[in-house]
Amino acid sequence: MDPLLLLAIGGLILFVALLIIFRRRKMIVIALLLAAGLAGWFGYSKFRERPADLSRVKPAFRITASDLIREFEANDSLANNRYLGQVLEVTGPVKDVTKDESGFLTITLGDPSELSGIRCAMDSSHQSDAASVAAGASATIRGACTGFLKDEMGLGSDVILNRAVLVK
Repeated sequence: MDPLLLLAIGGLILFVALLIIFRRRKMIVIALLLAAGLAGWFGYSKFRERPADLSRVKPAFRITASDLIREFEANDSLANNRYLGQVLEVTGPVKDVTKDESGFLTITLGDPSELSGIRCAMDSSHQSDAASVAAGASATIRGACTGFLKDEMGLGSDVILNRAVLVK
């Protein structure tokens, strides 16, 4: 929890305790309203908080696209324990660049001759960087690993990176 919030709550609890000792009901109501307002402000500020821009975040792992795919295909439970929720920096050939109906880009890394790949949903604030990437080029992309779509039918599995940014 945020240390500033803990300090404010502790101060309010102390204030209310002192008011109770001196039995001033009007002040107790004011203190409780103040506490509710502070909690509301804190909740609203957390609601409006944007996730960190991954272009400024140090990755937990740097790995090639083929190695990452191989690890997930060999043992997806172990790879999930290691990579899920982590910021990864993945380097490899660009298989495909697609734009969805909302205009957001997804870059797929991996060997073009293989069906499996790494789908990198690009951060909305870095769409212009991603638009310059072409299929067949090599790219390094940093993103938050959010899962693995395992294929049971032989059509290729995908590692998913979200909020991805192109590393220059």
